[in-house]
Amino acid sequence: MSLLKVKDLSIVFPVAKGNVYAVSNVSFDLSEGESFGIIGESGSGKSVISLAILKLLPKYAIVSGSIYFNDIELLGPKGNNMKDIRGLQISLIPQNPSGSLNPVLNNGVQISEVYEKQGITRKEGFKKSIDMMGRFLLKDPQKLIKQYPHQLSGGMKQRLLASIALSFKSSLLIADEPTKGLDPEARRKSIDLLMKIKKEYGGSMLLITHDLDLAREICDRIAVMYAGEIVEIGRAEKVVDSPSHPYTKGLVGALPRNGLIPLEGQSPSRTNLPAGCLFSERCKYRERKCAETHPEAGEIDGGIVRCHLY
Repeated sequence: MSLLKVKDLSIVFPVAKGNVYAVSNVSFDLSEGESFGIIGESGSGKSVISLAILKLLPKYAIVSGSIYFNDIELLGPKGNNMKDIRGLQISLIPQNPSGSLNPVLNNGVQISEVYEKQGITRKEGFKKSIDMMGRFLLKDPQKLIKQYPHQLSGGMKQRLLASIALSFKSSLLIADEPTKGLDPEARRKSIDLLMKIKKEYGGSMLLITHDLDLAREICDRIAVMYAGEIVEIGRAEKVVDSPSHPYTKGLVGALPRNGLIPLEGQSPSRTNLPAGCLFSERCKYRERKCAETHPEAGEIDGGIVRCHLY
């Protein structure tokens, strides 16, 4: 059963020189208990989708399509009361942990506030906070609970935010670029944290990342985004180990373990998208029709690929 269903989602940002087409006709579904990843280069539109799900886009954004969560259309009238959904049923581990914590409140207060909203006293909230912090691989929670965010490393702040995000035992967790900017040791701890969440909490996870190896390790399925649209969806191991779309092949080839072979060229301007395949100018398999006709998404090997080769 689908917990989250995104259908024909398009997001446009009006600017002085025209429109920025951030997301174009994106469709995917996420089942209960599934970990689903969205990968792609920076600026491909991954994080914009998560903001649309949480209805955190700026008011000037033009949004069309549909987003169903537990059969509630979030873009419709029933989705206007997001205070009953955001944080309670859908939680977020944001991309910037430092900017998401209040610098003047100690760490314990920031977690215990979540429990207060559930009608639990601050004293009881502190007890639960200590337990939650310990479960999320934070050493000496009795000490950390009295400290402030600036006294924590980036990885520790992320685990603190995970403690806050899952305090309500939400049915969907969105993790936005959880390993971005982390050193190898902190990255490994971040992966351990996500694996712990996946195994122990049993909820669904939407992972937004540019880290292909992370997505393969954590996710059941992966969607690959390029220039605002999904070009491939499939089982995680299939997408990373045996990709079908030329863009996905390029991403895999650019991994350090595969020789760091960079993708040539640049993504098309999002204010003036080409009529044909958005990847055609960078694709070594391109033919004349690639520049003239936009490819439809078709099924292949149990997944979906948007490419004229198939």
